[in-house]
Amino acid sequence: MKRILWLGVFGIVALGPVPVGRGQADAPTATESVDSQAGAVQSLEALLQTILSQEQEAARVQQQLIAAPDDVTRQELADRLKELRAEVEESRRQFERFAVDIDLSPFVEEAKTGFDWQQELGKLLKPIMAEFEAATAETRAIGMLREKIADVGERLALAETAVANIERLRGQAESPALQARLDERLTYWTRLRDNAANEHKALQLQLQNRLGQKKSLLDSTTGYAKNFVRTRGLNLVYGIGAFCAVFFGLRGLAAFSRRRKKAKNFRSRLAALVLHLASILGGLLAMLLVFNMVGDWFLLGLVVIFLLGIGWAGIRTLPQHMEMMKLALNIGTVREGHRLEWEGIPYRVDALGFSARLVNPLLDGGVQMLPVLALVGRYSRPPGEREEWFPTRPGDWVELSDGQAGRVAYQTPSSVQLVALGGAQTVYPTAAFVQLNPRNLSTNFRVVETFGIGYRHQAIATTEVPRAMRERLESELVKNFGRERVLDAQVSLKAAGASSLDYEIRVDVKGELAPQAGALHSEIQRILVEACNERAWDIPFPQLTVHQAT
Repeated sequence: MKRILWLGVFGIVALGPVPVGRGQADAPTATESVDSQAGAVQSLEALLQTILSQEQEAARVQQQLIAAPDDVTRQELADRLKELRAEVEESRRQFERFAVDIDLSPFVEEAKTGFDWQQELGKLLKPIMAEFEAATAETRAIGMLREKIADVGERLALAETAVANIERLRGQAESPALQARLDERLTYWTRLRDNAANEHKALQLQLQNRLGQKKSLLDSTTGYAKNFVRTRGLNLVYGIGAFCAVFFGLRGLAAFSRRRKKAKNFRSRLAALVLHLASILGGLLAMLLVFNMVGDWFLLGLVVIFLLGIGWAGIRTLPQHMEMMKLALNIGTVREGHRLEWEGIPYRVDALGFSARLVNPLLDGGVQMLPVLALVGRYSRPPGEREEWFPTRPGDWVELSDGQAGRVAYQTPSSVQLVALGGAQTVYPTAAFVQLNPRNLSTNFRVVETFGIGYRHQAIATTEVPRAMRERLESELVKNFGRERVLDAQVSLKAAGASSLDYEIRVDVKGELAPQAGALHSEIQRILVEACNERAWDIPFPQLTVHQAT
């Protein structure tokens, strides 16, 4: 019985008056109002029958208590009477709540208790939860009604089965004692069946009323949005205005202070940091004050919960934020003017604050703006006096360790384009380009070749041969490429090979000849071959000598 009544109570409470903030919807039509009132009267009739049945049961148990023959029976009946009276009282409150159709909580005095932070937090969340409940009250109420109807319908079917079974057994009972006991249980289960039937009827009528008054999703959403703007829109505008006034006011003061003190030092950085934090905290406090003055506990609660969440997250990331503040004050592991490796590319730390400005002067678009938080855990160092910021410049000719050679068309923080002779283009990620150790030919370079002659000329191999080769190289290279471009030519015996005397040829030229670096190699070989032809020097080739046994 108690479970039945509590389910009925929850169903009626769920259909009770709508919280403040939702009840500004359009008024129902006259026909809808009449139908709703008729359904309410029928529901009250069903509830009244339940109350009368419970009161009769309580009176019957009270009479049994008076006539109880022993203490054990008297205690059982007293406990039963206490439960019944509680059920009657709850049913009366349920009837009252549904009849007056208002929130009765202001008329109920609550006992004063000690401070409980969980209870206080619940009070803070109550306006927010009430707002969300108001937005979904109609849908939730219909869903709860359907669940209650299904539950009560199941219990009604079981009670009807129980009554039918007892009646069948009662007709077959011959013993007066058994028949009396079955009569008592029949009365009990009949009352349960009637109560369940009344509750089922009341819930069915309430569901029909709800479905008749239910609006479409679009109308409900639009109505809620209009009501929110009408009741809280102005408060929200006031709060945002107060936040912006304090926030931008303090930010403007910080900007004015920076313009007056162009030199950056620890004091100016500390003042900027304090004003930055004060602008955020001051703006939030101003917003809280406005919401408190207008008495909007919903918006006030939202801001407080937001601040609690930020505070909790800030505590867990406090060491990281401390490092970030040290960087902003230029006392951390990254300093202004230092050299910093970022994604494999060197940068100069140009400025540090709540954001960092990294600059590489040799890259097109070589400016990176980063949040200072991204530099936490990184290290910088003072740059060397003659240290380059990038190994090449646009227009330089380079050779890479992967064998590619060409002219640098452009270089940016993301990619470097290399154009080979003939126009073939290759694009490298900038970090990968640096890792290939580019050899810059545009600042002068050396061409090294190896050339061999036969052992027949061993007598002049260290004197006449290298001198003649050198003279011929200088004259031909100067004639072909110009005196100002050919810096030096050297020829020296490198090794006595298996089938030839090998010479190492070293030719130093200007960077202007970088596009012709490949041609220089073949030109050196041509010149030396012609010199050997003029002097009848043998140019050997690898040979295999086979000795045949006699």
